Amino acid sequence: MKKIKFNVVILLAVVFGAAAAYGVYQYLNNVKDAYVEQGNFVQVAVALQYIPAKTPISPQMFAMKEIPAHYVNNDAAVDPKEVSGKLSKTPLYQDEQILRSKVAGSGDPPEELAFVVPTGQRAVTVAVNEVSGIAGMIRPGDTIDVLVTFEEDVEDGKKMTSLILQKIRVLATDRSMSATVGQGGQESIYQTITLAVTPQQAQPLVLATEHGNMRMMLRSHADETAVNIPAARVKDLVR
Repeated sequence: MKKIKFNVVILLAVVFGAAAAYGVYQYLNNVKDAYVEQGNFVQVAVALQYIPAKTPISPQMFAMKEIPAHYVNNDAAVDPKEVSGKLSKTPLYQDEQILRSKVAGSGDPPEELAFVVPTGQRAVTVAVNEVSGIAGMIRPGDTIDVLVTFEEDVEDGKKMTSLILQKIRVLATDRSMSATVGQGGQESIYQTITLAVTPQQAQPLVLATEHGNMRMMLRSHADETAVNIPAARVKDLVR
């Protein structure tokens, strides 16, 4: 008999516990529905896992979750496009709201060079002067071609100038990644430019800096045409 009473007590405890849990669940749902009806819930991007700094963020790494408006950070991403495919600037922790200021995309204002180097390419810096750098008129974001005149004798003592690279994007001039013109509209003379090249393009570029004189040729933003021309030699200039 005592065992039966004990089992009844346990059963009642389970029933009342389940009823209480259901009641709390219903209450929270009602509160949530009330917030939603009043427009007090906002969908924000939340990290589903730990995301290290400088990691491409895939759609599987975050979710859009409804959060009470007064708990939402003013800088929180409210559109998946503000997060998906971008790079994390700092570590992001699980369940953390993802802030716009903590991710970077190719169209965002540059803060670090590594964030603007296209995938599969490398940043290479070369020295220029007022002549080879087009009088300081090259800007980050411009596209250039690269000519090199080899100072060392090649092909039986015949020096030559060759077009070694085409349609190369400029990432920076000196330490600046901004395309704005200098103070008072004056062009600033820089001593280096940083280019985005593939590893295969980097080899002849570095070789040219070591064994020749380079000239940059600025392209029109509307010109995407590549040309195929032979190297020019001194003997070709004499008719």
